[in-house]
Amino acid sequence: MCKYCSRITEKDFFEQLALKWGNGNLWGCTPEGAVKIIREIFSSEEVQALTAIPVHEVPLEPVGLDEIAANSDLPRDTLEEILDGLVSRSLIFTAKTQAGNKSYILPKQGHGYDQLFFWKGDKNERALKISQLQADQQMFQGPKMKFYSPPTKLFRYIPVTESIDGHWQNVYPTETIIKVLQKATRFAVAHCICREKYELKNGKSCGHSHEVCVKINDLAECVINAGLAREITREEAEEIMWKAEAEGLVHMADNAGEQIKHICNCCGCACWNVGRFRRRELPRDMLIATYFIRETNTEECIGCENCVEICPVDAVRMEDGVAKVDLEWCIGCGVCVPKCDIQAIKLVEKEPKPSGAESFAELHHKIAAQRAHAAADKSQYPEKELINNSQQKKESSNWS
Repeated sequence: MCKYCSRITEKDFFEQLALKWGNGNLWGCTPEGAVKIIREIFSSEEVQALTAIPVHEVPLEPVGLDEIAANSDLPRDTLEEILDGLVSRSLIFTAKTQAGNKSYILPKQGHGYDQLFFWKGDKNERALKISQLQADQQMFQGPKMKFYSPPTKLFRYIPVTESIDGHWQNVYPTETIIKVLQKATRFAVAHCICREKYELKNGKSCGHSHEVCVKINDLAECVINAGLAREITREEAEEIMWKAEAEGLVHMADNAGEQIKHICNCCGCACWNVGRFRRRELPRDMLIATYFIRETNTEECIGCENCVEICPVDAVRMEDGVAKVDLEWCIGCGVCVPKCDIQAIKLVEKEPKPSGAESFAELHHKIAAQRAHAAADKSQYPEKELINNSQQKKESSNWS
């Protein structure tokens, strides 16, 4: 036990950290799994120091050393030494407060943990161990796992550029990836954590590009300073997006109109969101905000099947020589639109329109409020189970 742990036990510190980071459900694992994976990464003293960092609703908000020290029994010098050691190992970020004082940033789930173990693309022992732990079906993502889905989703899909009609750009000013990038000032690119874990698990790549995870502005600064990603120009970021679109990858970003922090380019083979929909493990609208949906002009369709082959979630099939889309599973990514030479496909606005937010901060405050309300009234926003059998999958389809 840490020599400074006078008030609570070492076990309590690990459990506290698991609860603070994931409300007992860190990275989609059981509470026991959360403690197990934290023990794999951190020492007892490091966990005690980390529990002293306040977890703000908005990710990437820096916390000053004075505020952290006020929450800890550790001597200030010892606390600073431990935190600086974590910074040197790229396990937390450091920054300056507005007053210019030293501060630290806890990489919250979705904006650091567990991504930081895979962003560099290193196939090292630590990355292998973490990926193995997350693949443990007893401790992580077992068949009985339940998920709480707030009405406002953390992420959204942004259709590929060629699929967006010009008139929508007035309604959705950030609804193209290029416009999102034009508003940003600093850029970094990291490896796709899902494809890294897929390769570690299977011993081979899924075939899609790995270095396609783009970070923007303050998240870009964090990962660049931590040595987890390489800095790129806006032009290089745009080129990555064009390449991703050519591969049929899906743009996924924060569900906000402004201050977006990162853009993932996802596939149905390996990625935690698109892959789940492809396998029909979770209902589409439970996980990611989908603002558009595909519509086929059956009078024009010539049955070339190009859109069937490219669909990342297997939501298109041929019926009587015409492409039909499953409206329950189409994610509105638009990767099929450029593949239709006769322009028989278009995207239309999905109804009802998903709940979102104007800014990154508003998004996280909104979700936090919904989670708090759900904790008080579980009957209104109950947890939901995975779709587990083929009959449920079949009944959830709506081909049109």
